[in-house]
Amino acid sequence: MIFRTSESLTLPKAEESFFSDLLVVGGGCSGLAAISAAADLGIENSLLLEKEERLGGRLGKSTEGISGLFAKTVQPKELLSHFSLFLENYEVPHRVGVEVEEIYLLSGESLSIAHAKDEASAYRYLLKAKTKEGSCFFIGKALVLAVGALSPEENAAVSVLIEEENKTGSPRLFLTGQSLAPSQSIAEAVQSGGAAGRMVGEMLLKEKHKQGF
Repeated sequence: MIFRTSESLTLPKAEESFFSDLLVVGGGCSGLAAISAAADLGIENSLLLEKEERLGGRLGKSTEGISGLFAKTVQPKELLSHFSLFLENYEVPHRVGVEVEEIYLLSGESLSIAHAKDEASAYRYLLKAKTKEGSCFFIGKALVLAVGALSPEENAAVSVLIEEENKTGSPRLFLTGQSLAPSQSIAEAVQSGGAAGRMVGEMLLKEKHKQGF
């Protein structure tokens, strides 16, 4: 993935874009935990993106029992079934086969003209992605990255975006799972994802409350 600020960004047409309050990139254990935690708080307009053709990540590959999350040890596929049922019950949308190639932090003019859609100035991130059908764009008010270990170049670029966000006083980029710490176990990644989901969920709910919705 390439991380950029938006000084040279040409915004896509509104009809070519998908808008969400929360975008979660990565449908592995931490991404599933993050979007589930946000949904449990009441965040309805969220979207989970996964580059593989199915959700689960390590949960679909590992056979080692997971302890530390529940009263008993659970198998990875049991936990994946739990998350899948949760997404179904909460009607949380997700898309597979979507590879995010570029991530832009909207700022300045790009932020102020972000399609004038539903308080457009609140939208902070634009993602350019590749699917079997071609390129598409996703725009969100907050972004959770749960994509696994980042390369040194990606880490450096993310640090630049975080610095830019800190200038606004309202950071909206959250790292979780192995994106945050590459050595995390499945249990640690789930806990990390849950914490990130609650954090971003509470932030979005506070903003919604301030706006009187």
